[in-house]
Amino acid sequence: MHNYVLDPVVEDELWEIWQFVARDNPAAATGLVEAAFKTFEMLAANPALGRPRSFQNPRLRGIRSWRIVGYENYLIFYRPIQKGVRVHHVYHGARDLESLFRKA
Repeated sequence: MHNYVLDPVVEDELWEIWQFVARDNPAAATGLVEAAFKTFEMLAANPALGRPRSFQNPRLRGIRSWRIVGYENYLIFYRPIQKGVRVHHVYHGARDLESLFRKA
């Protein structure tokens, strides 16, 4: 059995994304969040799918990213763990990722 574990901030990030998208299209916002959870499941079963990422912060070694299926502008940042993945963040790809991860 493959599992995914969400860092506590991920639910908050998904809620913020939902609120932002729902201003224009609540159905699309709900679809995006549902697609995120389906993508978490897919990554748990295939943790090597994502591309390795390189950030200046040494604590971020081993971080990978993958796009939410069907919502290509949104990235899932995760690490493979035994029998799955740990999801650390979900961000829009246009954000300043280096700045966001500098605080991590």
